[in-house]
Amino acid sequence: MRILHSYILRLHVVPFLLGFGVVTFILVMDVLFDYLDLVLNRGVAVGVVLQLFVLSLGYIVALSAPCAVLVAVLMTFGRLSQDNEITALRAIGVNMASILVGPVLAALALTFGLTLFNNHVLPESNHAFANLLVDIGRMRPTVKLQEGVFITDFPGYNMLVQSVNGRTNEMRGITIYQLNPGGPPTTILAKKGFLSYTRDGRTAVLELKDGEIHDIPAEEGASGNRKYRRLLFKTHVINIAGAGAILERSVRNQRSDREMSARELIAARDTLAAQYRQTVAIKRERFRAMGVPRAAVDALTPERVTPAARAAHLFARLTGGDPVARVTRDMPALGTEIDLWRLEQNALERRIAQVTVEVHKKFSLPFACVVFVLVGAPLGMRVRRAGPAVAFISIGFFLFYWLCLVGGEELATRLLLPPWLAMWLPNIVLGAIGIDWTLKACEIRPPWTRRAASAPPVRAAAPA
Repeated sequence: MRILHSYILRLHVVPFLLGFGVVTFILVMDVLFDYLDLVLNRGVAVGVVLQLFVLSLGYIVALSAPCAVLVAVLMTFGRLSQDNEITALRAIGVNMASILVGPVLAALALTFGLTLFNNHVLPESNHAFANLLVDIGRMRPTVKLQEGVFITDFPGYNMLVQSVNGRTNEMRGITIYQLNPGGPPTTILAKKGFLSYTRDGRTAVLELKDGEIHDIPAEEGASGNRKYRRLLFKTHVINIAGAGAILERSVRNQRSDREMSARELIAARDTLAAQYRQTVAIKRERFRAMGVPRAAVDALTPERVTPAARAAHLFARLTGGDPVARVTRDMPALGTEIDLWRLEQNALERRIAQVTVEVHKKFSLPFACVVFVLVGAPLGMRVRRAGPAVAFISIGFFLFYWLCLVGGEELATRLLLPPWLAMWLPNIVLGAIGIDWTLKACEIRPPWTRRAASAPPVRAAAPA
């Protein structure tokens, strides 16, 4: 049996790597052109862009691994079924449940590894990625020259370009406004020009060709009249200090939800919950001091705004039994106060839900590996071939999982579903389907079908 388990696990390796590579490539294509734009049009060093690309792979890996498990299981069991190896194993008395032990244990090991990855590696890579994006955004290098858009990245200058060659930084139809403190700007017009940088990378050099300068000097004449000057030039060079292409690294201590581990997220959630309880206590005392009835105060300041509480509140509003509505009607001056509190309350509850969603996501997404084994193994036995059908089935299941995950996150943020249910719902639905299919493939009668089969038949009533 050990040889059989080892054989089946070896069959999973190549399809897993193939599926992982294909899915990763598809997800990477979405951002690949943005990275090419950084190199070609913004002058960011290739090494920096490669580092940015590697750091962005963290979240892609977390998504690609479960999908690769589904591809590997479908292709492996499809091949076993196509070569009649499943039939041969059943003929010699091998139970299909014993065949699935190896893939399930491997999926559990991968789930554990992905959980550690999502909890420790992914937050740090996301944090480094966000820091690097901030640093690149602070760069003034090869300012992204956009046609027909005023460029304000040069200190003391605003520039408008009609056309630009992103490779050579050659510009045509240039209009530059040099800002003069306390006076009108100097206008510089040129037919074409080039953008370059000094060797230290800190100073931008604008070399303009065939243009003119329109200027009004700041000094006044004896009669108080301002002079106007118009200068023509063949070549005019402007050196702009502080607009260079040096990437200055900085340390950003602030972290978003996806840059924190589960422990940090739980601590942030507890802090937000304490802040919410403190705010509720303050508002409760304030409403009582303003003469709001106790029923309305309790409705306005609940300990937690659960989906059930929101449904009950909506039902009360529709049936006219909402005490808050009566208070607003009887005490119009409180309407603005109540509306502002509801906005603050909703913002706090949504923030708590967002943090809680990220906590459950770190565990629910890796567990999809086990779910996809339970779904893919019996399905692969029916497909009987490792062709385009496997690709379509894999994409279909993963799209369903992804849509449920994204939709659940949105529902949890809108406080329509508990965060834990929103994140685990795809696993619950597909897991239930996978368990049912797996039991049928292993010729094990599920308990719910036994109960239905053991129920006595209903006898027809005898005719009178």
